[in-house]
Amino acid sequence: MTLLDPPATPGAARAAQVDLEAEATLEHCGALREFWYVACTSAELTARHPLGRTLFGLPLVLFRGADGEPAALRDRCLHRNARLSEGSVLSGGRLGCPYHGWTYDTAGRCVEIPSLGPRQCGETLDAPAHEREGLILRPDQAGHVASFPVIEQDGLVFVFLGGDPSRARRPPFRTPCWNAPGWASYYMITRFPNGVTNLVENFMDVPHTAIVHRGWFRNPSQKRVPATVERADGSVLVTYSQEKDQVEGLGKLFNPGGKPMVHTDKYYIPNVTRVDYSFGEAGFVITSQCSPVSAADTLVYTAISYKLPFDVANAAVARALMPLFRWYTKRVILQDVDIMRIQRDGLTNSPGGGVFVSSEADLLHSDVEAYRTWLRLGAQGSPPSDEKRDIAFWI
Repeated sequence: MTLLDPPATPGAARAAQVDLEAEATLEHCGALREFWYVACTSAELTARHPLGRTLFGLPLVLFRGADGEPAALRDRCLHRNARLSEGSVLSGGRLGCPYHGWTYDTAGRCVEIPSLGPRQCGETLDAPAHEREGLILRPDQAGHVASFPVIEQDGLVFVFLGGDPSRARRPPFRTPCWNAPGWASYYMITRFPNGVTNLVENFMDVPHTAIVHRGWFRNPSQKRVPATVERADGSVLVTYSQEKDQVEGLGKLFNPGGKPMVHTDKYYIPNVTRVDYSFGEAGFVITSQCSPVSAADTLVYTAISYKLPFDVANAAVARALMPLFRWYTKRVILQDVDIMRIQRDGLTNSPGGGVFVSSEADLLHSDVEAYRTWLRLGAQGSPPSDEKRDIAFWI
């Protein structure tokens, strides 16, 4: 508490402080690094151009090798440290530096230095002279640019920064309903000016939808919403018990007959949320995977999957409506971008930010914070215990 804070009300509870700086740096993020993170979509990574990305403050370059498989290296040439992501993908799936053309394979080995000529060997100074002057004689003496394991699935490219990928705490998250019969899906890539913990809480938060997304997704209605919050096995599941709840905007297209709505939100450690709205045979699923760039800079890969009501559901209609859905979901997500900026400014522009006061509607957020704090501190000891509780709030 700072001198600017009023005294706490007796009995008031405060959650553990969310440390966005530590969460987003490899040196301090603890076990958060021991998971797969999305680096880009498959469509972004072409065969002709490298792609620069940053995860946990570490600059990476991604490119496709000769076999079309993705590779990830540290984005820094061994020679003069130029960004390799500004270079080119050369024949044979090799990566060329934009400064002097030093060339690397998918494992990060230096395989060619143009200034060494066709023999790829120093020509005038002998080997002892090279060693004495601190020079390399051939490309294979240059060493390696650090490389990182990569997996491509469901239209996404994942990178593992935690060392041995066999020790990853979870496999890469599978996008629900991707290529499933009767479902249409697309990805949205959004840069949010906030940290991962605050973002996953926002994506699972119902009360804010009647304020931030008023008229676009839900309107204030003074309805009591009973819910069950279940924390178990690295996830937080919220099941809402309000069948007559409805969503506004394009959400009405999925429920023209006014069927009961089944709504669940689920968080998966360390950085994934899944939001399901079902109306009988129809519904939509919003899955967001958060990739930390820095403390208050996150790239979010959101999969929008939807199934139209049975009587109009066909591939042609789904494809025809996709531009409309893209426009609508972008409008809604940009409202969240703005409110996350407003929260970030409150956290960073005044002392004492990062300690939250919570009410009953925030129980799920306390569970998220408990898991992420446990991971950030190295996952020492037992994880947060499994619990199932009933809550209620108003929207």
